[in-house]
Amino acid sequence: MKHIAKPLTLLMLAAIAGLHACKKDDLPIQSNDKKFSTSLFKQNLQKALSGARGYQFVITQNGQVADTAVYGIGTVDGVKSDLNAFTNIASVTKTLTAATVVQYMLQKDVTIDSKIGPWLPASWKVHDTIRKLTFKELMTHTSGIRGDKTEWESLMNTVSTTISAPKSMKYSNINFALFRAILPKLHDSAAFRSKELHMAPADFRKWMSQEYIRLVNFHVLSKAGIPTRGCAPVTGKMFMMMTEAPERLIGNDFGDWTEKCGGGGWVLTTMEMSRVITYLTHTNNILSPAERELMDNNKLGWIGVFPVNGGMAYGHDGALMVDRNKIDGVNAGDVGIQTLIIRLPAKVELAVGINSIGDGWRKVYDIVALAYNNSWEK
Repeated sequence: MKHIAKPLTLLMLAAIAGLHACKKDDLPIQSNDKKFSTSLFKQNLQKALSGARGYQFVITQNGQVADTAVYGIGTVDGVKSDLNAFTNIASVTKTLTAATVVQYMLQKDVTIDSKIGPWLPASWKVHDTIRKLTFKELMTHTSGIRGDKTEWESLMNTVSTTISAPKSMKYSNINFALFRAILPKLHDSAAFRSKELHMAPADFRKWMSQEYIRLVNFHVLSKAGIPTRGCAPVTGKMFMMMTEAPERLIGNDFGDWTEKCGGGGWVLTTMEMSRVITYLTHTNNILSPAERELMDNNKLGWIGVFPVNGGMAYGHDGALMVDRNKIDGVNAGDVGIQTLIIRLPAKVELAVGINSIGDGWRKVYDIVALAYNNSWEK
């Protein structure tokens, strides 16, 4: 399937310049008697995020960088927040995975209603309730699968066990982590069978991890002009998960997610997250119009879909934490990060990285909806 490449001139020029010299003029869109103000949107977001140790975000409009913001620090050593520093984007990974899978739906003899059984490794013990799951059930968290551990052993245990939970919407990272095994077979089933037959099981699992990463790079990141990335930390260029004031400043590194990626784990910069959502929205580089419609209409890779002024928002957030205070739940004294990509009406997109957590997760969709709705002026 061909994708017509129409690079976004401002984005590409900004990438060359380090993406610091961003256009800050408002790009008004008429809505009845009001216009959307990107500068007001920025101010509203900054006010809502003021408690963070550090954050960075990129606002785009009409496919161009409209404004950016950086604040505070990204590590306990005082490294400043930076649009071009790396973080584990957590569950924003699911949008990358979904955008990759969707590109096989109109090429292969498979639809979102196809069963996943034939696309799992033949050497795995697969329970019949798993075998009969559909692609859509995995990609909309309606499979009945429960749990969040996504290492290979966990995935293999999951597929070998009956599903007893109801098939109602219940968020589980395992749903998308299974595509670490499914995508390589979708891409080339003959090569997959050969690898499975001739490689030792541990080596075969490593190959599947590497192939999944290669395919997401090829089908999504490279088409957004992003260099080859992965699910392992970038030495010397990573942010940390941190606490928020007034707690003592402590932090944690992310670790290597290469063997548990899919539902989380990709390592990108905030500017690269912005490129992904902007290229998904404004070009056919990544998805064709039919693929984009399939993804949007079925909420594949979108977990935050809700109305705002002028239409619907489509987004996916991510969150990671380490329990440092030994109290159940997310509490002051724990360390973590939050991320978000979202497409809004008025041809606006937003990518956000927040470098710390406080007493509970920030309600990022509520923050964005309120900031966006209050950014229309006469």
